[in-house]
Amino acid sequence: MKESYCGLCDQCQLDNPEFLEAVAKVKSFVDQFRIYWWGHCFWGDEGFSLPEFRRGLEWFLSHPECPGCRGGRGLDRCPIRICAINRRYEHCSECPDLAQCDRFNLILKEYPDHKQHLLDLQQQISGRKTIQQGG
Repeated sequence: MKESYCGLCDQCQLDNPEFLEAVAKVKSFVDQFRIYWWGHCFWGDEGFSLPEFRRGLEWFLSHPECPGCRGGRGLDRCPIRICAINRRYEHCSECPDLAQCDRFNLILKEYPDHKQHLLDLQQQISGRKTIQQGG
């Protein structure tokens, strides 16, 4: 099971069987082409490296599982990871300072809605606790 402090791993497709089947199918098609089959059709900025594309597909197939940063992967110096460990949180959604947190800047460049996802999760958890406490 993949586990992370920031919650990014919650949405990862790396161990999704359907995703891995799709990657394997694409790889089987790509393996039938000569390396530069499309080279004459897409040049300049439109093209891409077929060997690199193959390498990417092979990477997915050789890494069908990831334990997440709480399981030993991820960046050791990740500011989110360091903060969560220091503050003894299992997940950032537990942190009362999440809304003001600026440690997500790097993630938000690639996943602009991720922090809102965590805030929504925090709200759901807060609502469940209120119901369980009889409020």
